[in-house]
Amino acid sequence: MKEYDFDDTIAAIATPYGQGAISIVRLSGKEAFAIVKKIFISEQDFDQAENWKAIFGKIVHGNRMVDEAVVLKYQAPHSYTREDMVEINCHGGIYVTQRILELLLDNGARLAEPGEFTLRAFLNGRIDLSQAEAVADLIQSQTEVSLQSSIRQLQGELSKKINLLRDELMQSCSLLELELDFAEEDVEFVDRKTLIKRIDEIQQEFDQLLSTYQSGRIAREGVKLVISGKPNVGKSSLLNALVNEERAIVTDIPGTTRDALEVKLDIKGVLFRIFDTAGIKDAEDIVEQEGIRRSRKYIEQADIIIHVFDGSQPLTQEDLEIIKFIEEFGDKKILRVINKSDLKQRLKIAEIEHQAIPVVKISALKKRGIKEVEKKLLEIINSMGDLTSTDAMITNFRHFMALKRAVNSLQLARKELLKEVSSEYIALYLRESLDYLGEITGKVTSEDILNNIFSQFCIGK
Repeated sequence: MKEYDFDDTIAAIATPYGQGAISIVRLSGKEAFAIVKKIFISEQDFDQAENWKAIFGKIVHGNRMVDEAVVLKYQAPHSYTREDMVEINCHGGIYVTQRILELLLDNGARLAEPGEFTLRAFLNGRIDLSQAEAVADLIQSQTEVSLQSSIRQLQGELSKKINLLRDELMQSCSLLELELDFAEEDVEFVDRKTLIKRIDEIQQEFDQLLSTYQSGRIAREGVKLVISGKPNVGKSSLLNALVNEERAIVTDIPGTTRDALEVKLDIKGVLFRIFDTAGIKDAEDIVEQEGIRRSRKYIEQADIIIHVFDGSQPLTQEDLEIIKFIEEFGDKKILRVINKSDLKQRLKIAEIEHQAIPVVKISALKKRGIKEVEKKLLEIINSMGDLTSTDAMITNFRHFMALKRAVNSLQLARKELLKEVSSEYIALYLRESLDYLGEITGKVTSEDILNNIFSQFCIGK
């Protein structure tokens, strides 16, 4: 892990950089109270002030006043970090906030590293690692669905589930390891058939949790929605109509879009990350070729693909080739949109209908049928899982991979059981599975994992 000195008292500005009504400078560590008293004077006695109570006073440098401030005192362990902690609420000017931070640093504090307040909350046992990650997710939430998903994880829904599964495995593993202490007496503390049944039950719980990942990832990160089709069918016009503003350049010249344009859209609380891509066709222009290559890459990574057709033109070989290319990815959800319904129609719905793929007719230019497109997108998302489920959900790729490794070790333990091998090998694989589960909540962790997680936080959190 990155070198931290947890005996240090840390300080940072907790509010965004810039001018505003109020800024917050926070301080945490065993010298927090002593450092604040060097720069803060008040009619109230700081030492006698009750925990969590606001104290009004002045920030000073020597005999000179720097600002008026309201100070909040949090005495350990009743704070975010479970250390003595102070939050200084000052006026929100850039200079005055920075000046207060400098005074704290001059009087013995150290500038906090990114995420160090939350790291201390984790290391001091206030939250586990999955809850710490939920803090970052909560800050980055952009819709109601992502917000509620982060809150459920912050409240420990996933942690409770993981800890329950871990306790069940631990019980079996402990009995097997106890057998090793009595190997010479050939004592069996756990019936093998019973253990296989228990492993199968835990496996089902693992599989159920893994099945939530697609919905959980979408709730956390948003839906990757790619608008695809041949050039000049109205892909950019559809994007503009969905977001109700001119985000993409629209012309009658085929191939106007040379690279993917990403726009974010909130539909009923679900975040859609919409990518308007270059039209797929054979191209000689090297820039256009690169745009098409990127279009194909985005299609491969998409959760949902909107395939746009020009309803004023008959179905072409280009359309059919794109249909074939998209359908090569069997796990993709597809919505087919026939655009330019305000013009005379030469493309029949029956030509592109498919039992599992909805079709919507629109006029992006006239903004007709856009609500129907949104409705169909939400129906597709609902078919992929419940984003608003209150049950434990895997939202994070790190958690997903750790759980998959735990499943693999559990399966190896079951295979060894069927071979009727020594308890030592079975216990080894069960212990591996326990360790992988522990990586999710932080019971088992490494310096690399912690550095990777907390380096993504902002300073002051």
